[in-house]
Amino acid sequence: MLIGELAEKTGTTVRMLRYYDQHGLLKPRRTESRYRVYDEEDVERVRNVRCLISSGLNVRLVRLVLAHALGEEVELPADEAGCVPLLEMLREELTSVDERIAGLERTRTHLTRLVGDVEVIMAEKRPAHHEQAAHA
Repeated sequence: MLIGELAEKTGTTVRMLRYYDQHGLLKPRRTESRYRVYDEEDVERVRNVRCLISSGLNVRLVRLVLAHALGEEVELPADEAGCVPLLEMLREELTSVDERIAGLERTRTHLTRLVGDVEVIMAEKRPAHHEQAAHA
């Protein structure tokens, strides 16, 4: 499939797909006339990229996470000095993800209680509504 079809299937713009390609997040084949050609695996890859980016990861970390998850070759710094900042970035991102999860869990707890409260209120009003309708 060509880039327009991939954009349509994934709800992503052509411009964003080119950006992903430019940053190594996608690796399309090229025709002789240099058109990008994608397959069904790229649909899932784009969805994964979008999910990781929307969760707050930067492009470099998305590339590393995807490569690791898919068993691809991961380019890590060869020297310890280069690995230390990467390790710090990964730890900071993990802490950030944990904080967002904790926030979502709190929100879920509050919503669950609210749904329960609204259900009780609605259940209490239902019999009164039915009795009024029967007397009318």
